[in-house]
Formats: sequence, structure tokens, C-alpha cells
Amino acid sequence: MHQYLRAIGFSKVRNLNQLKPILDDVIATPTNRSITTTGADSSLVQITKEYGDTYGISIIGEYDEKNRLTIEHFFPYVLGTTVKWEDSIVIEPHTDKEAYAGVSENTNIGIPLIFFLHNVVDYVRTKWSNEYTRPLTQVTYGALSIDGKILLGIDKDEEQIRLEERGQRNRNRLLAAAKEGDAEAIESLTLEDIDLYSSISKRAKSEDLYTIVDSSFIPYGINSDQYSIMGTILDIQKLKNPCTGEQLYQLLIEVNDIQIDIIINAIDLLGEPAVGRRFKGSVWMQGYVYIP
Repeated sequence: MHQYLRAIGFSKVRNLNQLKPILDDVIATPTNRSITTTGADSSLVQITKEYGDTYGISIIGEYDEKNRLTIEHFFPYVLGTTVKWEDSIVIEPHTDKEAYAGVSENTNIGIPLIFFLHNVVDYVRTKWSNEYTRPLTQVTYGALSIDGKILLGIDKDEEQIRLEERGQRNRNRLLAAAKEGDAEAIESLTLEDIDLYSSISKRAKSEDLYTIVDSSFIPYGINSDQYSIMGTILDIQKLKNPCTGEQLYQLLIEVNDIQIDIIINAIDLLGEPAVGRRFKGSVWMQGYVYIP
């Protein structure tokens, strides 16, 4: 059973007997079906059913020579709405199933961002046709959450915003130079981190942590594509799963200059979301990579 099914409105599905009719419906009435040949007598297929404009369920399976479908695995998904340009995106296979992880070097968060690849068949098709030589640079990020809360935003004037943007640009420049082995850039980043730690330690004695740190992006749990994040809400959409009637929220979040669409079941969200407030919670990161 996939734990993130509840994020898209299937919170009452708790066993395989309840799951089977849902997967049967996806196969019988799909929104999209992508197929690519993977051998002389087999084809990989991705069957997708949308329950809303940006979310649904996707099944990965295989057709044999007699056109019989074998389901390998399935996953709930969310599609992002904002295209992000990355310097490079590397795709790595999972070891236990026909699934892939994307890895992008993002200077804004300071660590490689790992996400679950949504468009599996598009990528596999390029591998089998020997076209996987072009660099991958475009992706839309989405995330599913089953645990979130709403925090108040931090009021900033225009001067504070300008200073933060200038500081982020300077840090990105130093990070890029440090990756090339620039000793001065490495030293500057080290001193900057020491000053930041000292400043936070002093402020933490008299201020709440969430007034000091306005956004965060931290690996969470044992799965490499799960994170604990905190970011500012830019847009809100109220959704309803047409099958179950459960209420959902789609939140466009900005975290360290990255925009991520998050879908969460209303029963798993503590607080009332509003533009300018912040979302804090654990998420499963997904990405749709544009294959050239």
C-alpha cells in the first residue's frame, strides 16, 4: 500500500481489496498511456489517470507478446506548474523496480536535490533509442505531503528583501566557485557560515526559531527523495477528489528560491493556509523532467 495515496484523497484505502478497484479503473479509463519497446517480446507501459489537472495515479507495468499486462508498481503523483532550469539533471535507476530518481545540483539549497521521476517511459524510451546524450536541464517540481502545518509569515520591508536577494546571489556565486576548487571562495563560505551560526545563537536566546529561519529544505527519513521543508505560500487552490469527495489543498510554496507545488489532504494539514503564511511539513519530492 502506498502511504501517499491519502495525499490525493484516498485516505480510506487501507488494504489491497480496497485498492484493486481503483487500479482497475485506472487501467480501464486512463487519461494517458505511454508505451515503449524494451525487448523483442515486451513493452514498458505507463498508464496514468488524472483526478484533477495536476494530480492522479500512475501505473508502471509490462505488456508481453500476448498483450497481457503485468503491473510492477504504481504511485500517486503531482505535476508542478513552474518550470525550473537546472545546470544539470542526472537520472539514476532504482534497484528494486522500474523507477528512477532525478538528481539536480541546486546552489540555492546547497545540497543535491533528489526527486522521484514521474515520466518514466519518456526517459526509458530515450535510453533504448540511444538518444540519451543531450543534457537534461528543465524540470517541474511537485510534492505530496501527509503531514503539514501552517505558520505565520515573516513581515519584511523592501530593503530587507533586496539585501536577502543580493546575499543569495553572492552565496550562489561563491558556491559555484567553490565547486571549481577556488580556495578563496571556500574560505569565504566557511567564515560566512561561522558568522551565521554566531548570529543565530545570539538571536535564539530572545527570539523564536521560526522568526529567525524563514525557510528550510532538509533531508528527512531514510528515503533520499523525502524532505522536511518550510517555505512561503505563494498560491492556494482548494481541490476535491472526484471519487472520494475528500478535500485537498494545492499549495505553491517558495523554498530557497525554488517553487514547488504541494498537494496535501485537508485532514492532514494543521491550520488555515493563506498567501504570505508558511507551510512546514514533510514531503515526497517528485519531478517531471523535460526530455529533449
